[in-house]
Amino acid sequence: MTSKLLLEILKEHTFLTVGCTDPVAVGLSAAFAYKAIGGEIFSVDVIMDKNIYKDAISVGIPGTMKTGLDLAVSLSVLFGNPENGLRLLKDVDKQCVVKAEKFLSNHKISFSLNEEVEGIYIKSIVKTSKGIATALIRNSHDNIVEITVNQKITYSKRYSSAPKDSFNKLGCIANLTVEDIFKFIKEIDSKEIAFLNQGIQTNLKAAQIGEKKRVGLGVGKLYQEMIEKRYLPDDVSSRVKQKVGAAADARMSGMNVPIYGCFGSGNHGITLFITMGMMAEHLKISKEETSRALSIALLIIGVIKTRTGILTPHCGCSVAAGAGAASGIAYMLGGKEKEVENTVHLMLANLTGMLCDGAKYGCALKMATSAGAAIECAYMAMLNAKVPGNNGIVGWNMKQTMDNLKIITEYGMKNIDKSVLAILLKLPYFEN
Repeated sequence: MTSKLLLEILKEHTFLTVGCTDPVAVGLSAAFAYKAIGGEIFSVDVIMDKNIYKDAISVGIPGTMKTGLDLAVSLSVLFGNPENGLRLLKDVDKQCVVKAEKFLSNHKISFSLNEEVEGIYIKSIVKTSKGIATALIRNSHDNIVEITVNQKITYSKRYSSAPKDSFNKLGCIANLTVEDIFKFIKEIDSKEIAFLNQGIQTNLKAAQIGEKKRVGLGVGKLYQEMIEKRYLPDDVSSRVKQKVGAAADARMSGMNVPIYGCFGSGNHGITLFITMGMMAEHLKISKEETSRALSIALLIIGVIKTRTGILTPHCGCSVAAGAGAASGIAYMLGGKEKEVENTVHLMLANLTGMLCDGAKYGCALKMATSAGAAIECAYMAMLNAKVPGNNGIVGWNMKQTMDNLKIITEYGMKNIDKSVLAILLKLPYFEN
């Protein structure tokens, strides 16, 4: 496993985004299709996988403080620049929203599910006065793999239909060990990974916006009040949960805030970068060592994603970002390979059962819980806590545990998405 490959993975799977990734990805597909053909829009039809739908239907659209996939699509085709990728809607304002809602009153935008496809799948079909264009996204939120105009392919990109075992770089680290990760962070020049620190400041700024007023569920404000009223101790764990909750409130409510995300999720990025950034400040860790800790955390998340995929039936902020944050904190506390691996096992033994019922206001609760658990599990590991092998889903080593997680994700939890969708489909976007 080369340092070059691992560095490329860190760069590929960290990104700046505005708003919740999933509705923006749907809008991105539609925007690319419309840009390819132009003309007066007659209709937009979007076909998507079950996880994209689950995560896009109830969350705030950036710059609007409103929800609705139809609004996301109308804003995207009217005002979005697809070349901005996941920052597609960064310039949306109130006037844009008014025009987009007027557009919806006399244009047809419809959505349907492809329940059989594996991994991220978004196909937009845009009909205009100039004909029909399509744009297909596969396996990651901004990965456009095909564009057609009047049935002619104008853009095509090779991709795998098996996202967890594809020829993309992430598929190469399935068997990465904690020892491999430590070898990487010892060898890599700290300047090469210094860019990771910007995620901390970006996401803390989002928290500052979210705590100014009670938006979303107001989890950040609620933690602030609980600390002030001494319902909770004024310690680093409570403060971390408050900041994570505030940033999630801002993002999930639809405020136009930039977020530094990872592995396809802005919420993963909030959970990871704020938790680790505040712990680094608390422990007085240098920026150089913080970037190494972040590298450990992100590569742990990457290994987890090779077993679960990017979008999952369980909460990725706990199972992936939370476990990653915990491992990075253990390193900052002085932990070596053994403590880092034990921390991952503790987190997965703790929170694997937390389900994902879509992106929405309530994500702030789960993210705050995951952040607090990450800190606790790291400290537990430093006190020699260890989950015995074959204790539930935890194996004798990280590879066994990851393989067990794959079984739970693909087989044990496969009906969770169906159950959640059965509830969400009562909303007026699809016919049962």
